[in-house]
This record gives sequence, C-alpha cells and structure tokens, in this order.
Amino acid sequence: MKKNIKNILTNLTSHPGIYKFEDKNSKIIYIGKALNLRKRILSYFNKSSLSIKTTKLVENITNIQTIITKNEEEALLLENTLIKEYKPKYNILLRDDKSYPYILINSSHKYPSIKFFRGQRKNLKGYFFGPYTQVNHVRYMLNLVQKIFKIRSCEDTYFSNRKKPCLQYQIDRCDAPCVKKISSSSYDRLVKNSLMFLQGKNDSLIKSYTKDMIELSSKKEYEEASEIRDKISAIRSLTKSQAIVNSQKNIDIITISSSEDFHCIDVFMVRDYINLGNKTFEFKNTNPQINIIESFVNQYYFDNPPPEKILVPSQVINLLSLKNVLSKKYNIKTILIYPTRKPYKDWFKLCQLNTDDRLKLTLSVKLKSNIFNCINKDMQNKKLIQNAICFDVSHLSGSNTQGSAVWFSTKGPDKKMYRRYNIDNIKNSDDYAAMKYILYKRLSKLRAENNLPELLVLDGGKGQITQAKLVLSDLGIHDILLLSVVKGDKRLTKNDRVLDLDFKDITLSLSNYSLILLQKIRNEAHRFAITGQRNKTLKRQFESKLDSIPGIGKVRKLELLKYFGGIQGVLKSSVEELTSVPGINLQLADIIYKHLHAE
Repeated sequence: MKKNIKNILTNLTSHPGIYKFEDKNSKIIYIGKALNLRKRILSYFNKSSLSIKTTKLVENITNIQTIITKNEEEALLLENTLIKEYKPKYNILLRDDKSYPYILINSSHKYPSIKFFRGQRKNLKGYFFGPYTQVNHVRYMLNLVQKIFKIRSCEDTYFSNRKKPCLQYQIDRCDAPCVKKISSSSYDRLVKNSLMFLQGKNDSLIKSYTKDMIELSSKKEYEEASEIRDKISAIRSLTKSQAIVNSQKNIDIITISSSEDFHCIDVFMVRDYINLGNKTFEFKNTNPQINIIESFVNQYYFDNPPPEKILVPSQVINLLSLKNVLSKKYNIKTILIYPTRKPYKDWFKLCQLNTDDRLKLTLSVKLKSNIFNCINKDMQNKKLIQNAICFDVSHLSGSNTQGSAVWFSTKGPDKKMYRRYNIDNIKNSDDYAAMKYILYKRLSKLRAENNLPELLVLDGGKGQITQAKLVLSDLGIHDILLLSVVKGDKRLTKNDRVLDLDFKDITLSLSNYSLILLQKIRNEAHRFAITGQRNKTLKRQFESKLDSIPGIGKVRKLELLKYFGGIQGVLKSSVEELTSVPGINLQLADIIYKHLHAE
C-alpha cells in the first residue's frame, strides 16, 4: 500500500458522505457513497474480501478525497450528480449508473397528468420535481397530490378512450376530466395548486385556499367549503421547514481552513436545487485569512459566473465594490452573506466540517515518514521523539474499569505494543488512582526492558499530570516529555488544550500539525480503552454464578443448567438433588451448595 494512502486511511472521518478515488494523473476513477466514510473506504483495502475488479481498482488509487454530507440521502444525490459529471471508469465496471426518480407533471396535454418518471428528460414538456432518493417517497408524494388535488395519473391514450369515469373517480382520487366532470379552467387551477405544493409554496397555497373557503362559507356552500378545509389541514400537516442546503436554488458556500501559512479553500455549489459538490484549492500564503478570502473571491468569480447568493467565512472588506464588479460583469444581482443566522449558519457549519477534515488529511500526508517531525520542531526537546505512549481510563458508572496504553512509533500506531489493564482493586470512579496504577505497571515494565518512550501523553488535566509526575519520580525516570490533552469548552475538538509538566497551557505554541497528532494519539487511547471496557461489560453480562465455583467447568455447568432448567433451579436444589446430576459427587455437590448459599 502506498505511504500517502496509509496516512489518509488513518485520518478518515466517520461521517456520511461521498468519496472519490483518483489515479496517478489526478483523474477521478471511482465515486461512491457511504453512511460511514471510514468503514466503507477501509473495506476496499481488506485484501481477503476483494473481488478481481475491486483489486484492480485499488491498485490504481493514488489519492482519496471525501465530501461530508448531512445524511445518506444527500450523499446519494451528490454521488449521482458527480458520476454523471465525471463518468469515472470504475463506476461503469463495478456498478450500474442508476438514474433517480422524479415526479412529472406533463404539460403537453390540455388536461395535464402527474406521473412517476425515471429516464431521459429530452423532448418532454412539463414540470420535473426531484430527484428523489427513495422510490417510496415518490409514490407517497404522488398519492398525496392525487388525494388533495385530484390530478389524473392515466396515460393519454387511456384518457382519450374513456366513455365513463374510471375507478380513480369512484374513490375520489380524480375529478374525471376525461368525461367532462370538471371544467378546463377548474382543472387548470388544480394543476396550478399542485405545482405550488410540489414547489414548497405552501404558505401561498394555504392563503389562497383560506380565501376560497371563506367565500364558499359566506355563500352557504358548506360542503365545498369543508372539502377546501380538509385540503388546508392536509397541507399544513405536511409543511416542514427545510434545513438542507438543497432548499436553495442557486448558492455558493466558500469555506477556508488554515494551518499557519497553509490554506485549504472549498467552494460548495448548489444549482437548480441540486448539490454539485465542491471545488478544492490548496496554497501557501502568509496573509491573514480575511485578505486571502477577499483575494480568492475576486479571482474565482472573475472566471466563474456567480449565483444569486454566496456565503463567505468572514466579512469581506470591499463588499460593495465586489458586488458592483460582479453585477456589471455578469448582469446578475449577487448577495454576499456572512452566515451569522439560521439557516445559513447551519449550512455553513456542515461545509466547514468538510474543509477542516480535508485540511487534516492533507497535513497528515505532509508529515511523510516521521510523524513526530512537527512536534520535535515545536518542542525543541533535547531528546528527539521516536516513540510515544498514551494512557486512558474507561469505566461504566464506576464499574468494569479498564485502562489502556497505546504506542506510536515514527510510522504511526504500533499495535504490538498496545496493552489493556483490568482495574479491580481501585475504588469505584477513582480515575486518578486508576491512572496511577496503569502508569506504574506499564512504565515499570518498559524501564525493565530498557524500552522507555520519549513522549508520554495523557488524556486528562492537572490531576492526571500529578499522578504521572509521582510515578515518574518513584521510578526514577527524568527524560520523558510529558504532555496532557484536555477536553475544551463544550467538549469540542477545536477547543482542546495541551498542558505541559508544569500545568502550563502550551496550545498556542504548537503548530496545527502537532496539535492534530496529539489529538490523534489521545483519541486512539480513548478508543482502545472504551472498546476493552465494553467487551468486559458484555462478557460479565453472560457470566453465571456457577463460573466462580472451583471444580465447575463448562461441561459441568451445562449439565447443571440442563438438569435443573436454569440457574434458579440450581439455586433451589438440595445437596442430594445436586448429586443426581451426571459428574457431580457428594463432595462437589456440597461445595456447590455452600458457594451458592454463602452470605
């Protein structure tokens, strides 16, 4: 496996989204979607389960890009759009390029029909709504439109040959325009209202219907008024606020993520309500972010026509002049928005997550062969860091406490050096004592093996550092760099702080490369500890009271449970009854009875 691919794989996100595989010429060769990007992408590199075609694909991968989406449905739509745009070689070989379903209101007929549609849209007159991610959603919406607006769904040939109303009229799903049960003008109004409903203009539609209902009531046409009342009720029950970027017709969202003089910029684009993905840019520049964004927006839209709205990550200084330039060049009124309020704030947050994730991946690749290069440079330690160890403690409400120790070499995690520790002799919820216990046990062993690391990382704050200092002093270890990663405000990763041996906050003196590395080591220790703790808890859930009795193994345990029908039967049995079980003599029966009934 290529070295840069290894670095990318270790830093993948677990969010839903799409992934793009690129070859040596930076050409996209495959695009896929995933509910969990990390799990899906890693599955391609599991050699034991790969087909011949997938193996060939993996051999040509030289770079991996990801785009995070809010949910799997958005990933599905984005995947479809990008496959159509880039036509990757291996998408054709490995999977069918399915098209997504639409709702079509066909306007070529005097009495338009509403239909489920999938396929080429060429030479078709009408209004298309979609694409929908699931067929059952299309069926559901078609059913609603027919129920509320009674638009016909039959084929034109069927329509022209009707002599009397069909079953749809009988069940109140169509007004039978085929036999003139409704006038052309009234039917046109129903079609217009159904278009407003599918376009999401529910407020305008409800106002219009409310006006009609009041007029009918004033004329004492109560039956017709009640029908409109039912339509209003149905529309209101379905009205939901849209919080996805796709609810905008045309919008660009520009995000930037920086580490010192290195910057990643993404332009996320939505056109005609369809998410087209993002354009990525990377460069080095020593200017402040606000100047970089302003320069980028000026240069980018000089060659690319802007949409009606552009979200920018900071207040652009020359906003008015920029808007004037864009207006004159493209004859389009463009609004530049700094997202401080919903829904723009939510959309921007999701896009920024993508850019931050891409920066981490890029930085991890730039670390090259020695992951400690950056931290060696930042800390200027007398002894170069070649190995690091990190400790963490995990428990379930004070029980099943387990400690972990993970090891990182210059190439990354070294799982042969990972250790787990069951902590049963420490008072419940005493994290400090548990931390001191695992520190002493692991470091004393490493000292005896003459294999001490140069860097010791802790997950915690001053209390954990104090325990580590005590252990290091007791063991006579003085040449290890001690750092602790502390959870920040609201437990957000971006707010994490790093403390040194003297409890001093050194976060600002570290480069972004170093901070990401320390967080990665801390997160791995936490993952290893909590996985072990969960496995331990699960194991204890299946343990029996018979497991701790001397002389009772798996075979005798099964015989006892089988004979008495379960543990409750064993508990109720006497010594004499226990001797009736095959393999249980009087002496062993006495031991079992005393053990089960001991106070």
